[in-house]
Amino acid sequence: MFKNILFQLHWLLGITAGTVLAIMGLSGATLSFEDEIVRALNPDVADVAQRHAAGEQPLALSELLPRLQEGTDRPLQRLRVDATGQRLSVARFEGGKQHWRYFNPYTGHALDDLRGLAFFDFVEDLHRHLVAGDRGKLITGICAITLVFFALSGLYLRWPRQWWHWRTWLAVEWSRSGRSFLWSLHSVVGTWVLVVYLLLALTGLWWSFDWYRSGATQLLGGPSRDEPALRASQGALDMARVERTLYALPGVRQGYIDLRFPNKPGRPLSGRVQSTDAAHDRAQDNVQLDPVTGALLEHEPYRQMSAGRKTMTSMFALHSGSFFGLPGRVIIMLSSLAMLLFFITGWMLYLDRRRKKRQVRASRVSMDATAAEGQRPWLVAFASQSGFAEQLAWRAAAQLQGAGMAVQVRPLGQLDAASLQDTHHALFVVSTFGDGEAPDAARVFERRLLPQSLALGELRYALLGLGDSEYARYCGFSREVDAWLSAQGAQRVFDTVEVDRDDSTALGQWQQQLGQLTGIDDVAPLPAPEPLQDWMLQRRTLLNPGSAAGAIWEICLLPPAHANWQAGDILEIVPGSSDTGPGETLPALPHREYSIASVMQDDCLQLVVRLTQLPDGRHGLGSGWLCVHATEGAPIQARVRRNTGFHRFPEHAPMLLIGNGTGIAGLRSLLREAAAHGDGGHWLVFGERTAAHDSLYHDELETWLQHGHLRRLDRVFSRDADGGGYVQHRLQAQAQNVRDWVAMGGSIYVCGSLHGMAEGVDRVLRETLGEASVDVLLVEGRYRRDVY
Repeated sequence: MFKNILFQLHWLLGITAGTVLAIMGLSGATLSFEDEIVRALNPDVADVAQRHAAGEQPLALSELLPRLQEGTDRPLQRLRVDATGQRLSVARFEGGKQHWRYFNPYTGHALDDLRGLAFFDFVEDLHRHLVAGDRGKLITGICAITLVFFALSGLYLRWPRQWWHWRTWLAVEWSRSGRSFLWSLHSVVGTWVLVVYLLLALTGLWWSFDWYRSGATQLLGGPSRDEPALRASQGALDMARVERTLYALPGVRQGYIDLRFPNKPGRPLSGRVQSTDAAHDRAQDNVQLDPVTGALLEHEPYRQMSAGRKTMTSMFALHSGSFFGLPGRVIIMLSSLAMLLFFITGWMLYLDRRRKKRQVRASRVSMDATAAEGQRPWLVAFASQSGFAEQLAWRAAAQLQGAGMAVQVRPLGQLDAASLQDTHHALFVVSTFGDGEAPDAARVFERRLLPQSLALGELRYALLGLGDSEYARYCGFSREVDAWLSAQGAQRVFDTVEVDRDDSTALGQWQQQLGQLTGIDDVAPLPAPEPLQDWMLQRRTLLNPGSAAGAIWEICLLPPAHANWQAGDILEIVPGSSDTGPGETLPALPHREYSIASVMQDDCLQLVVRLTQLPDGRHGLGSGWLCVHATEGAPIQARVRRNTGFHRFPEHAPMLLIGNGTGIAGLRSLLREAAAHGDGGHWLVFGERTAAHDSLYHDELETWLQHGHLRRLDRVFSRDADGGGYVQHRLQAQAQNVRDWVAMGGSIYVCGSLHGMAEGVDRVLRETLGEASVDVLLVEGRYRRDVY
C-alpha cells in the first residue's frame, strides 16, 4: 500500500511540479557558463582577463572609487572588483540594477551596453523566481523540496531485485522499445543524477527559505542571528587606508575583492576577498574592516574555517558545480538539462498509461455502425484465452462495419438465450484451451447454454476455430459450439475454418471468406506471428537443491534487440538437440511454452522450469534443452507470445495470486510488474512439497511481505506434517477472507497445474463465492488463469 501511494505521488507531482523543475533545469543549465559567454560576446570584458594574464596591476581602490562615483550622488552599497576577469567588476549604487556600473578594473572605464547581460538577468530571474517575484520564489522553493522527494522516492520505487549487479543500476536498455525503453531511460538516468539532484535541491533551498537557511546555519555551526556586530570608528570612509589593509593580504589585489559598505556610521565595512591560488572560485576569506582607520577588525581565512563554515561559504560553488572545478560545472549543466528528459519521459509514460486505459475501455464497448433503421446488427462473439481470438474478432467486426453493417462485439460468456434468439447474423471466433476445453471466460456459456435446446432457425453464422493439433481433442470446444449451433437449427454462411496454432493459410482462408461476405477484399493483412529470434542463455540457477520433487531451474535469457514482453506473457522456445554430429540433419522439434517470470525492467527474461524425467530415463524435450543440454552463452530460438488473458486487470486492483510449482513464474511476473508501478497490497497463496527444499523465491517474497507489497503470504507444503495440505485447502480455510477480497474489488489469478490444483481452486471458489459470482468474475476479467 505504501509503495502504491508513493508511486501515485511520484507521477502526480511529476506532471505538476515537474513542469517547473524542467524550466529550472533548462535555465540553470543556461547559467552554467554565463561568465564565459559574456566574455566571448564582449571584447572589453575579455580584455580584463588578458591584462591579468599579462601580469598587469589593477587600479587601486582609492583611484577607482572617485571615477566610479562621477555623475552620481547615490550611496555606494557594494563594490566588486575581480582582477582575474572571471566575473564582471561592478559598483552597485542604491536604487536598483539600473544604477549599477560595470567597469574595467585596470582602466576604470565603464562597460556600457554589455551584450547578453539582459538575457542572463532574465534567465536568472526565471530560474530563481519564475519571473514572478516572491510568489515565484515560493514555488521554486517548493519544487526544490519536491526534487528531493523525486530522488528518494524514485530510488525506492526502482530498487531492483538484483541490486548488486551494476548493469541493473547504470545501463540503459537501448535495445528495448516503447514503454519499457522509456522506463529504463527514466530510471537509469535518474540513478546517474540522483546525488547531483540532491545536491542541487539542498543547496538551492539556501536562497528559497529563511527558515531553511537559519536551520542549516545552526546545523553547520555558523554565527547566530543575535551575535553582536563589531563596532567601528565614527567618521568618513578612508579608502586609502582600507586598501592598504586589504592589499597586505597575500594575492588579494590580483584576485577578488567584494566589499559591502555600511549604511550607518560606526558600523564595520564587511566583505570577502580571494587570492588567485584559492581552492575554488568561491573559496573566499571573510573580513571586517574599520572604514575610517582601515584597521582589520576580523579576518576568517577560508583555509582555517571549519567544515560547516566552508560549506556555507561555498554554497553557490556547490550549487553551480564550480566547487569541483570544470568537470563539476559540466556535470551540473548536463544534469540540469536532464530535467527536461525526466519531464518528457514522465509525461510519455503517463500518457501511455492513459492511452492503454482508453483502449481497454474502448475494447469493451460495442461497435455501433451507422445502418438503416430497423437493421439488426451482426453479432461477433469470441472465446479467447490468450487474446488472439479477441484480436481476430475485432478485425472481423471492423471489416463488417466497413461494409456498412451494424456490429456488436461480445465475449461468448456474456451471451444468453434471448440474445442469440434475437440475432440473425453472427460470427464466432472460438479458441480451444488445452485438450479440448473452453477458455476460462467461455465456461459460463459452456455450462449454461450448451445443455439447452434453443430455436435458432433464423440464425446465419460462420465460425473460426483456433486450436493446437498437438492435443488429442484438437479444436474440441470450437467443434462443440459449432455442432450445438447446427443442432439448434442455425445455418452456416460458409464452411467452418479451423486454425492450427497460427497457421497463416487457414487465417487467410477465413479472411477471404469474410471478403466475399462483405464485398471488401482490400483489407489489411492479418498480423504475422512474431519471428523466432536468438535469445542468449546467460545463466541458470537451481532453485530447490536437495528436493525430491525434481529439479527446478531459473533460466535467464538475454533478449535480442527490440524484444518486448509484459507480465503474464509466455515465451515459446524451439528445443535443440544434444545428439548432433557433422552433416547430420534432424527433424524440426515441436515448440514448448513457458510462463515468463520477470519483467522488462529486470536484467534478463527469466523462466522457471522443472526438469522433467521421462520413464525411459531421458529428459523432457523443452526442459532438458533449457536445463541440461544448452550451454551458457548459446543461442536459444524463441519468441514472446502475448497472453492478454493473464495480464493484470483492472490495472491497479489488489491481486489474489494462487499457484503451485513452476506456476510461481507467472505470479511472480505479475507481482514484479505491480511493484514497478507502485501497486501493492496483494495476497499470494503458493504450494510446493517441502519448506526445507521447495520454498521458491523465499527471500524475495519475505521482503515484499515486510514492505507491504504483499499484504498476506500463505505458503503451503503438502509433504510437511504441518504444511497445510494443498492451496485449495488453504483457500477453503480462508473462505471469509476470500469473500472480503473479492468484495473490495480484488482480482484472482491462478497459475500452475490444471489438474489437481487449478480444478480444486475453481471448485473452492465456486463453493465460497457461489457459481453466479464466479461467472461474473470470469466475464469481468477478474478471474484469470494460466494453467497447463
